[in-house]
Amino acid sequence: MDTRKRAERRLVSGIGVSGGCAAGRLFFLRSEEKAEDAPEKSAPTSSEEEWERLSVALEKVKTELAVLAERTQTSVGEEEAGIFRIHGMLLEDDDLLDALREELFRKGKSAEGAIEAGVDRFSAILGALDDPYLAARTADLADLAAQVKRALRGISSAEGAVLPYPCLLVAEDLSPSETILLDRSSLLGLITFRGTPSSHTAILARAMGIPALVNVGSLDPLYDGETALLDATAETLLLAPTEEEELAFLERVERERRIAREHEAYLRTLGERPALTQSGRRVLIYANIGDGSETENALAKGAEGIGLLRSEFLYLGLRELPSEETLFHAYADVVLRMGDRRTVIRTLDAGADKQLPYLGLAEEENPALGMRAIRICLARREIFKTQLRAILRASALGRLAVMLPMIVSPKEVEASRALLSECMEELRAEGKAFDRELEFGIMIETPAAALRARELAEQVDFFSVGTNDLLQYTLAADRQNPLLAQLCEENAEPVLRLIGEAADAIHATGGWIGVCGEMAADLRLTQRLVSLGVDELSVAPPYLPSLRRRVTECE
Repeated sequence: MDTRKRAERRLVSGIGVSGGCAAGRLFFLRSEEKAEDAPEKSAPTSSEEEWERLSVALEKVKTELAVLAERTQTSVGEEEAGIFRIHGMLLEDDDLLDALREELFRKGKSAEGAIEAGVDRFSAILGALDDPYLAARTADLADLAAQVKRALRGISSAEGAVLPYPCLLVAEDLSPSETILLDRSSLLGLITFRGTPSSHTAILARAMGIPALVNVGSLDPLYDGETALLDATAETLLLAPTEEEELAFLERVERERRIAREHEAYLRTLGERPALTQSGRRVLIYANIGDGSETENALAKGAEGIGLLRSEFLYLGLRELPSEETLFHAYADVVLRMGDRRTVIRTLDAGADKQLPYLGLAEEENPALGMRAIRICLARREIFKTQLRAILRASALGRLAVMLPMIVSPKEVEASRALLSECMEELRAEGKAFDRELEFGIMIETPAAALRARELAEQVDFFSVGTNDLLQYTLAADRQNPLLAQLCEENAEPVLRLIGEAADAIHATGGWIGVCGEMAADLRLTQRLVSLGVDELSVAPPYLPSLRRRVTECE
C-alpha cells in the first residue's frame, strides 16, 4: 500500500443515515464530464429557437422523472416515488419558467445559460426562506438543472452508474436519480463527502436498505480499490484495516446476516401458507409491480398474486404509443410467470403526474382534476381498444383481471364494458383465444365512486381501493406536498369509512374488494382494514413479508 495512505486518518466519521455494516473495496465515482461543467454554447441562436430547445429538454426530463417515479413506486414505495414527482412539479413551477424566459428573451442567454441562471435565482429565493425543508430543496434544483443540461446535450439521465465490482461507493454527493438507478446487486454501501439525514438521497438509501454514511468531508482518492469497513450504525468508516480488524468485522457482519437469514426464513414459512387472521379469515396478500421483471422478487417475498400491474409503465419514456403486440407480450410475460395466481392489470392511468407527450394533451390548470386515466381512454377509443385487445389475448394464458382507474360514474363503466365486448367480438371473429369470463373491476379512488358504490357494484366483479388518490380527493390535500403530510396522516378516518361502505356494497353482490394504495402497507391500519371486510391487500414487494405477518396477528 502507498505509504501516503498510512499517513491519512484511518477512522473516518460521518453521519449515518441508513444503518448496517458492510465490508468491501472502495469505488470512487468519477462522473464523466458533468453537464453543469460543460461550456455554454458559444453562439446562441435566436431566443425563440433557444426556448424551443429548452422546452424540449424540459419535457424530456419530466418524462424521465415519471419513469423514475414509477420504478421507485414499484420497487421501493409510494413515499419515495414522490421525490421524483415533486421534481417534475418543480420543472412546471410558474416562477421558475418565468425566470427562464427572462434569461432567454431579455438577457439573450442560450438554453444552457438560462437554466443555470434561472435555477440559481430560484434557489436563492428558496434558500432565503425561513423553512429548512424548502431551503433544502435547492439541492434538488441543482440536480434538475444538471439533468436539463444533459438533455440539451442529448444525454439521458435514465441510466445508472456502472459499478465494476461489489463495492462501497464513494462520491462527493449523489442525486436522488443517481441513487435509485444504482445497481443494487453490486452496491454494498454508500459514502458521500456531503449530504444530510433529511436529503432525498438519504431517504432513498434508508428505504432501499443500503448502509450509508454522509458528510465525511473527503477521502484520499488513493484509497480507490482498497478494502474498507463501513459501520453506518456507529457512523464510522475504517480505512486500510489490519487483518485482525477485518476478520473481527466480518465475523460480526456474518452474525448479523445469520440473524437476518433466520428472520427471512421465518417470514418465508409464513409466505408458504395462506395469511389467516386469528379468527381464521383469509386475506390475500398481493404485490404492486410495474412490469414482468419484478414478478420474481414479488413471488420470492410471498406474493399470492399481482393486485396492481401499473400498465402505464409500458407507455412512459416512449416516443409513440406501444403497439398491441408490444403490450400483449409484456402482459403475457407477467401472466405466464404468475402461473395460476391472479394478475390484475390497471388500464392506462396517464395524465396528471404521468404525462405522455405524444398524446398531445392540452395544458391544464389542474391536471390532477383534468383529462386523465379512464377519461383519456374513453376519449381516445383506439388507444383504449389496443390495450383491451392485448389484455384479452393475454387472459388466455393465465388468470387475469382488468380494472379501470378514476371512475366517477356508472356511465364510464358501461362505456368501457361496451368497448370490451366490441374487442371480444373482434378477437372471436379473428379466431384469437381469450378468457370469456375475464374478471372486470374498477378502482375506488374518487369520493364519487365510493358514494355510488352500490350502483357500481352491480356492474363489476371487484373493487380495488386506490387510497393515495382517494385520500387527496377526500381531504382536498395534495398528497405529494410535504407541508400537508401530517394533515393526510392524521385524517385517514374519512377514507376508512368510504372503504367500509365500498366493502359492504361489493360484498352484497358477491364480489371482492382489495386495497392497493399506501394505506395497505401501513401496518397501523391493517387491523382496521381487515375489520372493514377488505379481502386483499396489495403492496410493493419489500413490504409483503411484514404485511403477511401483521395479518396473522389481526383478530
